[in-house]
Amino acid sequence: MRNITNHPAIRLMAGFLLAAVTAGSALASEAFPSKPVTMLVAFPPGGPADVLARAMQPAMARVLGQPLVIENLPGALGVLAVQRLMSRPADGYTLIMGSPNEAIFAPLANASAKYKAEDLALIAPISTHPLVVMARPDLPYTSLEQLIAASKKPGSQSLTFGSPGHGSMYHIVSEYMAQTTGAKLLHVPYKGAAPMMQDLAGKSIDITILPNLGGSIQLIESGKIKAINVLDTQRMRTLPDVPAISEAGIQQKAELVHSIWLAVMAKAGIPADRARVLLEASQQAIQSPEVARALELSGTHPLKPQSLATSAKFYADETAKLEKMARSIKLTAQ
Repeated sequence: MRNITNHPAIRLMAGFLLAAVTAGSALASEAFPSKPVTMLVAFPPGGPADVLARAMQPAMARVLGQPLVIENLPGALGVLAVQRLMSRPADGYTLIMGSPNEAIFAPLANASAKYKAEDLALIAPISTHPLVVMARPDLPYTSLEQLIAASKKPGSQSLTFGSPGHGSMYHIVSEYMAQTTGAKLLHVPYKGAAPMMQDLAGKSIDITILPNLGGSIQLIESGKIKAINVLDTQRMRTLPDVPAISEAGIQQKAELVHSIWLAVMAKAGIPADRARVLLEASQQAIQSPEVARALELSGTHPLKPQSLATSAKFYADETAKLEKMARSIKLTAQ
């Protein structure tokens, strides 16, 4: 029988097929990234997420071999930034410096959010920031237990607490504290932290719960507001005279340990090989002098390097815990 594999036409076709397979393999294994990567920040310049993203920018760019472009897209408690991420392919070229505010709580609290927590993938947890109970300077209480006890006295008025918006982590933690301890607190929502802090310093509201970052540090140092308690198991280096919740004389203190994390996140469905590249770049950036200084100045805690699997479990556990908290205070979408 004639061997058709030696036929010139067959050899030519085989050559074309081999070239096509080779080209496809080259495309699949194309070096990532081959163009600039964008890091979205869901809040204005100068906020914690923005400061951390910009601190990581030089080191991540060095590792990636491509520019890392920081794009601030504030609005709707982070919904605008996440929906920009959702509009892009899950190819690793668009990331977000994410937190529970926009990733987990916003879909539950904002009717305009067209995504769920599961639509994001957590690549690398970066840092965790303890929350602090802050008060107007003339509030006549020096501890959280005094504040709670005073609000529960018969005939007493509710203490007003401000938050940067309905459904923010700070709103939910405050409502949860009221529910857990029986304190009478009245929510005053703001469109952002800046006007809220102005009103706290101006004595228009009684308390707020926020991380001690950015403008609050200067306000506390100048005496324009005061810090009452750190919702952590230990005192903060930047607030050495402020007791931790573990020191508070209340029964529910174990339930009032709260912090907010920041993490490099991507759209769910990102290929694992690209996620590993971004994980490595993020972890090297955490160890860079720029990020170490930013974390030290803010008194926050860097998180230990994790694998993609442990990062995914961390996010799943946090989502379950925080969604349960939101349900417990009967959070509704607005």
